[in-house]
Amino acid sequence: MFAPWEFRHYGQGVRIFEPCVILKPEMVSLADGCRVDSFSKIEGGLGVTIGERVHVGSGSRLNVGGGELVFGAHSGCSVNVVIATGQPDLSYRLISAAEEPEDCHVIKKTTTIGEFVVVFAGAIITPGITIGDGAIVAAGAVVTKDVEPWTIVAGNPARFIKMREVTR
Repeated sequence: MFAPWEFRHYGQGVRIFEPCVILKPEMVSLADGCRVDSFSKIEGGLGVTIGERVHVGSGSRLNVGGGELVFGAHSGCSVNVVIATGQPDLSYRLISAAEEPEDCHVIKKTTTIGEFVVVFAGAIITPGITIGDGAIVAAGAVVTKDVEPWTIVAGNPARFIKMREVTR
C-alpha cells in the first residue's frame, strides 16, 4: 500500500490497485484521477510525471531504464505495455543490470507520451521517443522513432498506418 506523502505529487482520486510496484515514489507525480492497475511497475528514475486521468493497464512497465517519463493527460496504455527511458551503453563489455552500478553504464533519456494518446496491449516504446498528441500505437508495435500527432502506427518497427480522425 502506498501513502500519498511518499510521492512527489499525488492528485485527488488517484487509484492504485495492488499488487503494484513503484520504485522511488518520491520521483513520481500522479495527477488527479490517475488509475494504475495491478501488476504494473513504475520506476521513479530521474522523474515520472503522469497527467490527469491517465490509465496504466495491468502488467505495464513504465520508465524502464531509469530516465525521465512524461505521460500526457487523458491518455492511457493497455495491458503489458513497456515504456523505456534508458538502455545499457552497448559499447561497454558489462551491460547486465546485475553488475555494480559503477560498472554498468546506462544511457538515460526522456520519453514523452502526449495528451489523448492510446498505447495498445504489448506495445514497446523505446527510450527517448516522443509520441505526439492524439496518436494511437497499435497492439504489439515496437516504436523506435517519434510518432507524429494524430497518427496511427503499427508493426515492428512501428510504421505510419493512417491519420486518426476525431469527430467528437
